[in-house]
Amino acid sequence: MNLKQELGLAQPLETVENECLLSILFTATILYKISYKFFKKFDLSDAQFNVIMQLSYAEESSLSQVELSRRLVVNKTDMTGIIDRLEKAKMVERVAHATDRRVNNIRLTEKGRNLVKEIEPHYLEEIFKLMGGLSKQDMQKVIQGLEKVRENVRVNKML
Repeated sequence: MNLKQELGLAQPLETVENECLLSILFTATILYKISYKFFKKFDLSDAQFNVIMQLSYAEESSLSQVELSRRLVVNKTDMTGIIDRLEKAKMVERVAHATDRRVNNIRLTEKGRNLVKEIEPHYLEEIFKLMGGLSKQDMQKVIQGLEKVRENVRVNKML
């Protein structure tokens, strides 16, 4: 079904740029709802999952809260709340920076690492379901297109 049909529009959108952006946003909303339902089974939010995955795949054993905020495009105040909840659940721990007392580094606990191991196979299964109708070439085109959009955001200083 095309976007016009899904949204019940009486006429086509004015420009292909508008249709493209609306399609991205509409799809993102659908994916957010799917992810909310998926992560709820593990008593996590998508933001909490993103933090533990960043920590799990980071080259370093820990990341600063500022670095996590930057990587996940989350403001520092919201990141503090996300980390507070993960720390309360014993998934992560704050570790004082070796040379800068103002900086907290965040690292996964054993419980957090075990949760990643538990979730990841189910998460990958969901991804394969979502991407099943796309060829590798189609996926690369989507990735490249979205990279160009993010580059436009940077070049035009929109964020």
